[in-house]
Amino acid sequence: MFHEKFKRIYTKIIYIVFALVVSAALWLYVEITENEIVTTSVTNIEIVLRNEDILNDKGMLVQRILTENVWLTFEGTRSDIALLRAPGAVSIEVDLATVSSTGATGLVYTEILPPNLSNNFSIIGRSTSRVTLVVDRWLERRVEVRVNFTGGTASYDLTAELPEFDPHIITVRGPEEIVSKISYVLVTILRDNLASTLTDDYEFIPFNEDDEELDAELLESLWFSQETIRVTIPVRELKHVPLTVALSHNNSTTDGNTRINITPDFVVVSGDPEIMRDLNNIPLGTIDMLRFGQSTTEAFPIILPNHVTNISGETEAIVQVEILGLSIGFRSITNFDTINVPPGLRAEILTQSLDVRIRGLESDILLVTPMNITVVADLTDVSTGTMSIPARVYLRGVDVNVDVVGDYRLTVTVLND
Repeated sequence: MFHEKFKRIYTKIIYIVFALVVSAALWLYVEITENEIVTTSVTNIEIVLRNEDILNDKGMLVQRILTENVWLTFEGTRSDIALLRAPGAVSIEVDLATVSSTGATGLVYTEILPPNLSNNFSIIGRSTSRVTLVVDRWLERRVEVRVNFTGGTASYDLTAELPEFDPHIITVRGPEEIVSKISYVLVTILRDNLASTLTDDYEFIPFNEDDEELDAELLESLWFSQETIRVTIPVRELKHVPLTVALSHNNSTTDGNTRINITPDFVVVSGDPEIMRDLNNIPLGTIDMLRFGQSTTEAFPIILPNHVTNISGETEAIVQVEILGLSIGFRSITNFDTINVPPGLRAEILTQSLDVRIRGLESDILLVTPMNITVVADLTDVSTGTMSIPARVYLRGVDVNVDVVGDYRLTVTVLND
């Protein structure tokens, strides 16, 4: 019994001692390896330019950096070296404040290192102690924007018009040597089978005066007032659209007994396909059939809807209207009257007789007598004096399909009552 108890105590002591020995060994290993002095090289170090604004205020800028793949070799403990080897942990800074002339110049740089390094490291090697830059005068100028569209539409009745774009001028700033070579910037668009107007933003490419594209690597040093150009390629539908005129009928005329001739009878127009889809005719206006006897000729301006272009070029149409199968009769009228005489005034009609034209079938015209016709002048808002007043003709007491046609006036003297 005592032997077994002693054995358990002994075993426990052995485990404790073993654990202490292993812990001490691990601690000693870590101390030795972490504090071991090693070396490493950091390559492709980022170059940071400081005080570029001061350089710009002097009218200069950095055109390009000639020094490539700067590397530094460090010696230090493993922990410090691990920090230095982290991506982006090391950079170098070049101060441009002292630069005062153009051309290639070599500037001493400052190493930018991680802030939590110990003092147990040093730089034991470097690819160069200076960064060489090319400094140039900067230039700002305005250059023309050009657009070159190549392509076509989806059908023969559609046409792509000249590109519309904005802006037409952009500003470019950069090294004088490069900017001075830029003559214009070009947007190139290649699109086929266009069925509607195209609007989009497009990148551009600078060209020199010899129409040669600038090398892509030179563009990195340039600043443009904008990166894209908004371009619209208007797609228009061509369409032959008939001209129409409306007739205001009364008793004697209908569409069946009138003949209309319009010269030209159609125009060729273009517009956005969405607008043109519903454009089936172009109305010229309305002709009052009571204004003439048997025929009339009138000129109408051709007015197009908004955003529709007249391709054929006609601006006026001549409309001839002829009435078929009807006759004109004349009646000498002496039956006159006035209405709406202002209070405090009285009217005396000076007209003694008026010839009135009647249009209709001959058989209907024969049924109309002078007693069936009254000519009435409306004196609303008149003042004293003698004047010619527009008159309206009324047909009463006979049921026939005839019209009194033409314009009539009565001469009236208005007196104080």
